Amino acid sequence: MKIDIEKFSKFIKISAKIGLILLIFASVLILNHSVMLSPDDYTYSWVQGSNMERVDGIDDCIKTGKFLYNNWTGRIIPHVLVGIFRNMNPLIFEVINSLVFMLFIILITKVLNKKSGFLSILSVFGYLAFSMMFGEKFAWISGALNYLWPSTFMVILIYYFYNYYIGEKDLNILGKIALILFAFITGFSHENIVFVGGSFLLCVCLFKIKDFFKFDTKKKITIVLIFIMFCLGSAATIFAPGNFSRMGQIDTTFNWGSLGNYTNAKKHLIIVGVSMLVAFILSNINVIKEEKTKCILPKNWKKYDISIIKKEVLYFILPALIGTLPMLVISYFPPRAFLPYEAMFMIVLSANVQYIAEYFKKYEKTIAVVSVILTLIVFRKYSPSTLAEIRYIIPYKEKVTSQYEEAAKKGEKDVLVSNFKYSQWIHIEDWINIHNFFPEFNPGMPVNVFISMYYGFDRVTAIGDDEYVIEIKLNSDETNTYFVTEKETGIQIYMMQYNDVIRYTIPKDKLGSYLLTEDISNKVIDYSVRYIGGDLSKAEVALKDLMMIK
Repeated sequence: MKIDIEKFSKFIKISAKIGLILLIFASVLILNHSVMLSPDDYTYSWVQGSNMERVDGIDDCIKTGKFLYNNWTGRIIPHVLVGIFRNMNPLIFEVINSLVFMLFIILITKVLNKKSGFLSILSVFGYLAFSMMFGEKFAWISGALNYLWPSTFMVILIYYFYNYYIGEKDLNILGKIALILFAFITGFSHENIVFVGGSFLLCVCLFKIKDFFKFDTKKKITIVLIFIMFCLGSAATIFAPGNFSRMGQIDTTFNWGSLGNYTNAKKHLIIVGVSMLVAFILSNINVIKEEKTKCILPKNWKKYDISIIKKEVLYFILPALIGTLPMLVISYFPPRAFLPYEAMFMIVLSANVQYIAEYFKKYEKTIAVVSVILTLIVFRKYSPSTLAEIRYIIPYKEKVTSQYEEAAKKGEKDVLVSNFKYSQWIHIEDWINIHNFFPEFNPGMPVNVFISMYYGFDRVTAIGDDEYVIEIKLNSDETNTYFVTEKETGIQIYMMQYNDVIRYTIPKDKLGSYLLTEDISNKVIDYSVRYIGGDLSKAEVALKDLMMIK
């Protein structure tokens, strides 16, 4: 049987692309499944404005939306969705959110391309893998619904509107109605989407105004209605009473510091710029040869095709820059909120990567080698944390959630749970960015407080499975600072003091091996030695075992 080399090559390319998509999806799904709930996720489990009333149905989500709209933010859609998903099996959100992530990537690659290639998909995922706050943008429930989902809405609108406007895509009557209504939803989703998406629509309509007048009446009406509906949704978001209330709490003076996201992403932006330059050179390689010049600057601009650069700058780079201007005044521009802007740069990057790959498509072996090398680079960044999620985070999440639920069933109020010991294995600083979702030793930390509120505990404390937590209650609220040191080494251990209570942990096998720096035996009115799942009686451990004075 003779093998058709061309068909076999095509099969390999398709298989590689499908494999990449499945690999990305599986990796993101694992991340979503491993993430602990954040303080915001716990917060939006309650009906906002109520007296600790749990969200239990769509009506409660709408109540929350109304309260937030009038008192805190115009982002109603994301916050209503948080309430809805918090009342579902967590796996539902994890799967749907991972699918939205894939839709986000694939549509970015298709805005300026007729098809998504392996390298264009990899380039977008690689951009994101090396970007800031990956976990907070794409896995944290409240973060994903506030940043990933609205950004995906914007990319969907851009994809259909742009290609409909330039004639690459036609829409039937239902498609037009859907896009018009979707424009309102997009504008109503998030203020940064208003700034970036609105700038995009404005630039397309402005720089292609001559084309607009050539359209038939139906197309003109459709484009005008899309623009109007987006503006209405934007107005509903920006002029929400809650936004004015919130703006009163932040600095609204002009501040160049808001451009920090651009400097933090300078490597990404340089790569985008290089891709534009390479695409321009390749599209004009024949002219450059004819000019016989060693520099890129042409002797005669009219001979050069600048359509690629012009399209990318006017309709994607420029709108992102225009959309930044309001943030110079708002002065609150966290990396999470930079995602819509990044989406515009990624559209440019993926288009250029696809163009370059098509230009060199006859060098199949070279492209294959480059693809493998880049895939290894991207997943070298990704895989260590993914493996840590499987090995450490997911088992811990299941374990500590079980401890919460068991304590709640027993009606416990002062609850001890296991702490997380493996932070050093999960590349917190460049990938997860959500380590503060783990319960901590200090019950006053935000996540501990929210966990306690959610489960009905008075307080929750995280300690090691092999540790005792010791509490010594004094008969005064004096603010003296006491220290606890190990008897043999003299090393001071971490402890907390709440005026009349001294609190610290020690290994179970070293009970009686620690010293207090002062004799406070005459001030002690009670003490306890507890561990996860129980405590030692006073018959088992005497006060003198805890009060070995130096």
